[in-house]
Amino acid sequence: MGVLLFIVSYQMFDKKKLLLVQTFATAMLCMQYILIGAFSGFGLNIVCIIRNVLYYLRDKKGKSGICLPIILALTMAIVSLFSWDGYHSVFIISGLMINTVCMGVCDSQNLRKSILISCPLILVYNLFELSYSGAINETISLISAIIGIIRYKKSAHQKA
Repeated sequence: MGVLLFIVSYQMFDKKKLLLVQTFATAMLCMQYILIGAFSGFGLNIVCIIRNVLYYLRDKKGKSGICLPIILALTMAIVSLFSWDGYHSVFIISGLMINTVCMGVCDSQNLRKSILISCPLILVYNLFELSYSGAINETISLISAIIGIIRYKKSAHQKA
């Protein structure tokens, strides 16, 4: 179900809807990480849920800025100290920090482009943790992001 929700989110043009759907998908991913003992994945994705809610509320008020993304990225760094699974945790930490900053300052199209960097990093973590569903999720999310980028470009060209 989580994988399906991530796929749907990458096809959305509206950033607020994307955040809402990804929040539910991330909650499902958290359950999977805790069940396999992938504590970095679990802890960092809890921060991702909080991030999504804060970004959704911030965007709803029409505000933006770099302060919140930086605070959230630093929070991820702190959480990672307490949930360290080994050196391979660097991959998920890096991927989610990149994603967090890009979600805070980028439009939907540039966010999809950032996923081309963050997904492969998170994929490596999932492979180390033997999270096959997580690895499948990141692979499908990467493909969905590419499709979303292409669809958005086609839509923008048709409007021009």
